[in-house]
Amino acid sequence: MKLGIVVVYYIKEYNGGLLDIHFKQIERHTKVPYTIYGSVNRLSPKFREKVAGQPKVKICDCPETDIRGDDEHIYYAEHLIRMAIEDGCTHIAILHVDSFPIRSDWAEVLAAKLSGTYRFAAPYYGNYTACLFFSSEYYMTCQPKFRLSTEEYFTDKYRQFCRDFDHIPHAGVGFLYKAYVENHPWFQLREYKKRYDRLVFHSNVYNDLIFHLNAAAATETSPVVNTSFIRLRKILWAFFWMPIFRTILLTKVQQKARGFQRFIVPRRILSWMWRHIGFPMFYKPINWYERTELLQDPESYLNSLQTGG
Repeated sequence: MKLGIVVVYYIKEYNGGLLDIHFKQIERHTKVPYTIYGSVNRLSPKFREKVAGQPKVKICDCPETDIRGDDEHIYYAEHLIRMAIEDGCTHIAILHVDSFPIRSDWAEVLAAKLSGTYRFAAPYYGNYTACLFFSSEYYMTCQPKFRLSTEEYFTDKYRQFCRDFDHIPHAGVGFLYKAYVENHPWFQLREYKKRYDRLVFHSNVYNDLIFHLNAAAATETSPVVNTSFIRLRKILWAFFWMPIFRTILLTKVQQKARGFQRFIVPRRILSWMWRHIGFPMFYKPINWYERTELLQDPESYLNSLQTGG
């Protein structure tokens, strides 16, 4: 087994500490031969130097692009995957700057899943590329893609997919849709059950193998001054704002496909509530609080997530 770990390195200046944790955890918990294939096009010179100084990192000279959002991540990731396969990697794992292994047999466990009936492994909901794991053979043979085309959104098959799989249209959902269409099962990485004891939904532990801190590279993690009443905020987030957030994330196309036309008008009201109340008062403070806890004491924080302490 030769593992290619694909990472699009894009991170805000104040989150630089995440790079250290990211590299430390990968080195500590990856026992199979591996190389990290990274793009650094949008990193500051300071962070480029740090990434380039890692002995296991191979930087890909990707052409610049004006694409932003999920499509930018896809653009660079596809370049990196091709480089890893050309180098002879047998397996590919896509990680984010803020996602990394927490158990030393993570790669072997996921590879074993693929040796059976599963075609790839991915988080079951949302950030599908926070640990999208597949074989080079699968990628070359089946040629999965990260996003759906406009035409695919209006097919009967997609409507059925929406009814059977309540997904968020993030990068990587194309893998899931293609597998669904071709009846290829995938291994769903689930949130570790002890997470719910702490009411933390801004950082995830998948199958006790992979950690992911949400949105560390985006503006959602810009500094927050006030994180008071954090447990109350978490309770309200979990039981009130999270359902609203997920409803908003269901695009109009998906709502129509599922026959949820009645949500389209209320969705505007919910979106206003989210922008002016849910996002600034709940999402950002909780996200910033979790990020701060992780950076202050990584060992203690990760252990508490795994044990529910």
